[in-house]
Amino acid sequence: MRRIRADYNDDASIISSMTTTDIENVHQFIDANLETILLNDMMRLPGRTPLAMQDDTKTAIDDWLPWKPIESTVSTSDIEELEQEINLRYPKLYVEFLQYKHFCELWQVAEITFFRHEIDNWRQTLLNRYYDAWLPEQLIDKGYIHFADYSDWGIVCFDTNEQRSDDYDCPIIMIDHELLFDNPVPKKTLYSSFAEMMQSLLEEQKNPTESDEE
Repeated sequence: MRRIRADYNDDASIISSMTTTDIENVHQFIDANLETILLNDMMRLPGRTPLAMQDDTKTAIDDWLPWKPIESTVSTSDIEELEQEINLRYPKLYVEFLQYKHFCELWQVAEITFFRHEIDNWRQTLLNRYYDAWLPEQLIDKGYIHFADYSDWGIVCFDTNEQRSDDYDCPIIMIDHELLFDNPVPKKTLYSSFAEMMQSLLEEQKNPTESDEE
């Protein structure tokens, strides 16, 4: 089992295999998802909304506050600090995901739901998933980075034990949360990489199955 330590000293020698198309798929997926939410007039959530993401052009409905996506403020140094804290590397394409836009929600596609990515607490949202939602020794300490949910029962993770050395992309696995303490933990590979996942989700978003339309 291989672990890539978070270390930026060798970046100059790395030639990434991440393509322009991969990055475009990420951007198109996020934009199309947000556009769907907007067209359905569902860009409102109950409770607190970050000030910078409040949409003053719309009115609140009861305690449902209107919000708007904004350009991401996540910096390279933010990513480096977080990677050093967890001692793992994110796939470079996932870094593109984090550095594209802030949003309060993305709708589920193919049973997969990404976490909220708000301007003021995105980092804490991720750390809560790594260290509070589940025991760290069951996931993050084993090289599994939890970054999305599958339906209401699956934990979607980057399996960094199988990371590529160029762009740090890796298989996307899913673990049933009820089986998390089995030994060994049963896991299912959903996609061979984050790039493949984003391409598949983008296609699914364009041509949703019946389960996604319900």
